[in-house]
Amino acid sequence: MATFEVQVEGLTSLAIDGSSSPTQDELTQFLTDGAKEIINNLPGHLLPLCASSNTFTSGSADTLVTGKILNVFRSDGDINQPCRKISSKQKGRVSDPEEMSYATITDPVFFIDNNSLDVLPSGGSCSYSAVAYPSVAYGASAITAFPNEAEHLVVLYGAVKSLQNVLGDKSSNSDITTALTAINTELDKIVTDVHVPVAPALSSNSLSFSTSAPVYTAPTVAGATEELTAALTHDSDADANKLDFSDWFEVVGDMIQTNEDTELASSQLQKISTYLTAYSHAMQNKLNEFNDANAEYQAQLQVSIQNAKLSESGDSQSLQKYSNEIQSYQAQVSKLVQSAQGYANEVQSRLQVDTAQYAWYEKQQAKLQSDYDKGLQALS
Repeated sequence: MATFEVQVEGLTSLAIDGSSSPTQDELTQFLTDGAKEIINNLPGHLLPLCASSNTFTSGSADTLVTGKILNVFRSDGDINQPCRKISSKQKGRVSDPEEMSYATITDPVFFIDNNSLDVLPSGGSCSYSAVAYPSVAYGASAITAFPNEAEHLVVLYGAVKSLQNVLGDKSSNSDITTALTAINTELDKIVTDVHVPVAPALSSNSLSFSTSAPVYTAPTVAGATEELTAALTHDSDADANKLDFSDWFEVVGDMIQTNEDTELASSQLQKISTYLTAYSHAMQNKLNEFNDANAEYQAQLQVSIQNAKLSESGDSQSLQKYSNEIQSYQAQVSKLVQSAQGYANEVQSRLQVDTAQYAWYEKQQAKLQSDYDKGLQALS
């Protein structure tokens, strides 16, 4: 029979290993948690299939590892007598021969006190059946002391949780984070690495044009000065992060891992995609504004160069050099903005792929969850 890992991979189309999402260790935990949940929902007639026997001597309480106790017996020397359950506060009375509830070797009692089980009268050989919760390894193909008719539910539970894990992992895609950082890096270069030309000092025959070249200003993303969502409002400080783009991926993770609301998380991913499209348009609009202002500036400069009555030939050379620097500056700005636009397109493409995968995983998780719920109900 195929291992639980192989069965989960078959249901989810995931490739699970030591470093995947989820990891093999995480899958083991999911399977173990699933077995525990299923046992807690089993009908009474199936619980004995999950029980193990424990022995001790009455009067020396045995520490419990589970609260599901099925049967307790005390030997009277010939047979194992069934014990009746009493409250721990009655243990003194059942030791009094004058009480009607007095415990005898043919009518023993048991009680649970401080996480331990004990039997009266003391000094006898005792045994009890307790439901055990198995540890289910990803590489196993069967579960000891577990009903066969419920094993497939453990696989379904592990598959559902594995898909939930990979959905959460989609909210922290490193490729997207790297590309977003690259966008800001390229735009920062316009300020830090690109030299803005300074108009030359001319002779007394001054020219009628602005002494400052136009400067490209990138749209602001994330933080208190966020441009594209700055006009939005929130009802409370707790909701403030919903307006800051830099927190949106964290919000997606919370929706999946904390609230287990994959449908709402899907809407949040669509919101991010829409924002990135708007930001790309905003970058291009800023570049268009820069190019327009620069074209006007260049035209004004050329007219001034032609019309000026220069007293020194050096002024003409200085102005021509300045004009060339302005053109170079425009070219560098355009190149960096286009580079940032390329990263933005990469983010958009990656997000579209992730969104499509997310939709498939979300749909498959919902189907497997439905199968699991139906199977659990059928057992009950």
